[in-house]
Amino acid sequence: MIDLQTYYKEVKLQNETTVFNMALDVLTSIYRWEGLPETVRAEFVEMYLKLYGQCAIFDDGNGNIIAGILNRGGAPDVYGLGTTPICSTLNGKTYQFSEVVNDVMFGPNGARGVIIYNNNTKTPDGVIKIFTNLLVEAITSFYQNIIHSRFNPVFAVNDDLVKKSVENSMSDIIKGKPVVIVASNIIAEIETGQKPIEVIPITDVDKQEKIQFISKTIDDLLRWFLTLYGQAVQGNGKLAQQTVDEVNGTTSASFIIPENGYRCRKKAAVLINSTFGIACDVGYNKPWAVEVEKYTEAIEETETDEESTEEVQEGGENE
Repeated sequence: MIDLQTYYKEVKLQNETTVFNMALDVLTSIYRWEGLPETVRAEFVEMYLKLYGQCAIFDDGNGNIIAGILNRGGAPDVYGLGTTPICSTLNGKTYQFSEVVNDVMFGPNGARGVIIYNNNTKTPDGVIKIFTNLLVEAITSFYQNIIHSRFNPVFAVNDDLVKKSVENSMSDIIKGKPVVIVASNIIAEIETGQKPIEVIPITDVDKQEKIQFISKTIDDLLRWFLTLYGQAVQGNGKLAQQTVDEVNGTTSASFIIPENGYRCRKKAAVLINSTFGIACDVGYNKPWAVEVEKYTEAIEETETDEESTEEVQEGGENE
């Protein structure tokens, strides 16, 4: 027999892992790095930034430029940032640098590195955990309501004879076969109501009405998460009533976090180029680049309309 508590714990853990990885995959797809050395894998740069808030691209001492997780130890500077950078890679190796000046690290034997920040606050994207917890709870409720709303009667009988008769009858009903039973005394009692078959109501088909509300909650959570990171998904609740200004306003708000991260990465790209003598750059991946382009065009159209209105007003005043 299945231990339901253990089963639900395993399913919930699996759902948490799936949702967390999905959210991380979305966030690590926002930016596109070009021109990095072959030994620097951009997907790991983005993963480190999203999970730890900062990372470093540095010389490993063997002529390779690699990316790693950054910790800042040593005495703090006036802003509370450690002055001794320690970088680590996922194979357990660590690399210590002696000092950092304006986000450029200096180490032994001329080793150098550049610090990249995820955002102005130098923090990870903690909203991933919030989103994961909320969405998993909503999915769990959705699943449980689907199960609980199934029409699944449990028949309570007194002996094996009736049990077998009911099971055979239900099997034939499912297969679409005519049901034929032998009218024994006990069957006659059931038919006349003297000894009815009791049904235990362990499910409730009326719960189906709740499923649409949970589905809307899941939809709202997905829209909230995507809107925070530059994909201003419009819901069907107020779409027909939204004005152009409202849509543009939502798009503006949705790019606050992506633009913050973009500026931090752009600044780091300049330092990487000057430190290692390469020509790397960073921009938005296509889904976000399309949104930026549409928003930029909308802003230009608005500015053009405003200028035209001002010219008309000025012309009227001159007359």
